[in-house]
Amino acid sequence: MENKKTKVIIIGAKGMLGRALADVFAGENYETLLWDREQIDISNGEMVAELIEKEKPDLVINTAAHNAVDKIEEDDATFELAKKINGEGPLNLALACNQGGAVLAHFVSDYVFDGEKGEYVETDLPHPISRYGETKLMGEENVAKNCEKYYLIRTSKLFGPPAISKGAKKSFFETMLELAKKDISLKVVDAEISCFAYSKDLAEAVKKLWEEKFPFGIYHLVNEGPETWYTGLKKVFAIVGITDVEIVPVSSDTFPRPAKRPASAILKNTKFPQLRDWEAAAREWMGK
Repeated sequence: MENKKTKVIIIGAKGMLGRALADVFAGENYETLLWDREQIDISNGEMVAELIEKEKPDLVINTAAHNAVDKIEEDDATFELAKKINGEGPLNLALACNQGGAVLAHFVSDYVFDGEKGEYVETDLPHPISRYGETKLMGEENVAKNCEKYYLIRTSKLFGPPAISKGAKKSFFETMLELAKKDISLKVVDAEISCFAYSKDLAEAVKKLWEEKFPFGIYHLVNEGPETWYTGLKKVFAIVGITDVEIVPVSSDTFPRPAKRPASAILKNTKFPQLRDWEAAAREWMGK
């Protein structure tokens, strides 16, 4: 008798993380549907319910988010849009998955924390200090309250092969490597301590959560080794072999931004096998 394939829906499939998930779940044991904004509007509850009921997935993975952190902070219309996508969207998915018996894996951010404690385990109480963080916490709470079978995955500082979705934000490393082609000196904030996460390692961790039936709940999934933006970029330039560009450490005050960032939001993983050191992951990403 032929084994039934696991049906997986990946939402945000054109994004950096979505692309990595598509690669990881491309095996013969999976039937994978790759959805982006052309296929689904997660803020539309009726559409979400109809599509999930029609496809009857075993697992839904949501990577869709509105992450224009500073614009969300200073523009009310953008804040309302972020609440729809980051807050109400996960609620719609939670309700639909719960109705159909599917597992929901939803990605959250270290920005749900205020950064005062420095390091955070999965049971620490969130306290966002930005509107963006508020919307991500809304989504997190909506999933936990409305879905029996869920994985809430908090992560930070994502890097990896770029997104192909229109208007997608580039990763910090992508942006800096491009700037290094034009500038001989770069000012980089030596603050905001947290961990980097390689999209491929994160995707493989999600697959492991599913296949090995880890208990439902909140997980902190990041690569090992906390860094500031400055210390992280120094190591990436060393890996790539860029020696003719000066990296100047500066304080956060050098680049004033509307939204507050956590000063130190190191996500401590206490429930899942540790992901590898982020530098090893970066070397793989850059073929070094």
